[in-house]
Amino acid sequence: MKLILFGAGYCSKFILKSLKGFDEIICTHNLELSSQPFDKKLKIKRMTFSEFLENHNSFFSGVTHLLNSIPPIENKDLVFNLLKKTENKYLNKLKWMGYLSSTSVYGDHLGKWVDENTKVDPKTIRGKIRKKIEDSYYKLFRENNIPTHIFRLPGIYGPERSAIEKLLKGNNLVIRKPNQFFSRIHVEDISSAIIKSMENPTPGEIFNITDNNPCSSEEVTIYAAKLLKIENLTFIDINSPKINKITKDFYTDNKRVSNKKIKKILGWTPKFENYKLGLKEILDNINGKDS
Repeated sequence: MKLILFGAGYCSKFILKSLKGFDEIICTHNLELSSQPFDKKLKIKRMTFSEFLENHNSFFSGVTHLLNSIPPIENKDLVFNLLKKTENKYLNKLKWMGYLSSTSVYGDHLGKWVDENTKVDPKTIRGKIRKKIEDSYYKLFRENNIPTHIFRLPGIYGPERSAIEKLLKGNNLVIRKPNQFFSRIHVEDISSAIIKSMENPTPGEIFNITDNNPCSSEEVTIYAAKLLKIENLTFIDINSPKINKITKDFYTDNKRVSNKKIKKILGWTPKFENYKLGLKEILDNINGKDS
């Protein structure tokens, strides 16, 4: 089996080290190559996306699995455009292809639950671009029989990227917006969901990958502060002129994202079913390293 992973960033580290059975793995990066301790064992070949483009047909030859985690660049998806230029004979062995999208495609639902059957109605520019790219990939599935899987991800957290590290770095600002709900997912649970899908392909399906506990970011930060015994949090209203437009846009969408479909179809369940479990393990690991 041969895997090409486009956009080998934060999530990829956790996916790659859990993979089994691949004979060849190619990872692309933006500009700088970032190797990992497991590269030699897994026979991982790393290159920039530009280097991949120079000989893409050769690299695509024999590929059985393809994962795209590159975010949109200038409103376009680099991998989709590349696939359209690639001859079908180089992709005819594909058993599984995944695209990491975003729950921003749902738009604002006033705190109500949404699932994969909910009509998508993105309000933000980011959400509209993701919706456009999703449609392109789904068209690729229908017209070219490419075994496409779309995964909608909410806010991602994990080691080195959580409320714990944010507070440890001295950032104690907490944004308040009453009755605001966000969904989130621990990076290890993204990995386990992707691998479950690779092992049980369901071409054409869209899955939400989230934990079981949507809540406000305020609630998460307060809990992280409690774990760290930090009391001097600074609370600020979302409408404050001190909050930039990008952050305010992020708070435009208010929804709770259901994970029932992926649980039912793939038998997946998150190890960190809520943020408390995830943050506690992150802190335990930090304390373990420091001791």
